[in-house]
Amino acid sequence: MAGQAVLSLEDVTIRYGDRVAVDAVSLEVRRGEVYGLLGPNGSGKSTTLAAVVGAVPLAAGEVRVAGRGEAEAPLEYRRRIGLVPQELALYDELTAEQNLAFFGGLYGLRGGALRRRIADVLAFVRLSEHARRAPRTFSGGMQRRLNLACALLHEPELLLLDEPTVGLDVQSRDAIFASLREMRDRGAALVFTTHHLEEAELLCDRLGIMDRGRIIAEGTLDELCDDLPPHPSRAPSQDSGVALSHGGERGEKAGGLERVFVALTGGAAER
Repeated sequence: MAGQAVLSLEDVTIRYGDRVAVDAVSLEVRRGEVYGLLGPNGSGKSTTLAAVVGAVPLAAGEVRVAGRGEAEAPLEYRRRIGLVPQELALYDELTAEQNLAFFGGLYGLRGGALRRRIADVLAFVRLSEHARRAPRTFSGGMQRRLNLACALLHEPELLLLDEPTVGLDVQSRDAIFASLREMRDRGAALVFTTHHLEEAELLCDRLGIMDRGRIIAEGTLDELCDDLPPHPSRAPSQDSGVALSHGGERGEKAGGLERVFVALTGGAAER
């Protein structure tokens, strides 16, 4: 069950010259929740995440993590956030263990505390037996899991994931999803960007659909689907209403999410 807000955006606006990349976006992500951001390329998903970590300046609005803005306490603010970027952020010449030691040092972890956290996160992403191998020898899925481990070393309350499954097969993706669900169940708040509707259906508790820098729809999968009128080719018969209302079922709701996306953005997302 989701709890209090960890991430709050209020009327966040980001401009690049005359172009508005993010336009008055407001959203909230709570403890124990995976919030999915869907949208076409250029819709503002990655820029929104960049605003949360302080990588781009705000033209207007406010971002708060666990009730604090970055300007109030920059170090504390950043320590509450873990970022898993779309591009792998690993050093190929170092072992997995050495990569983790480097990133842990950036967060002020030292000595026994750092060694314990390295062991913990390697176990969490199921890479303990590969600790002394270089990531260049890993499969794509293993590299993505190590990338995730680097973001978890300092035990962030908020985890931001920007297309973390790009290029992965289903088995590797599902291994990452299992770790993310466990993070959620431990009480972390997660924000997950993806182009793939199926991934959103599998992982996310709530969804926000972005287009042209704005959040144009938000809610659970059921809520988003229920806001659209019935598909004319899928009008339920008198005895099929229960299956539809309970997502059964998943095929109907999955198709509904695609209809929502197409209806709102004018284009199809990847599946």
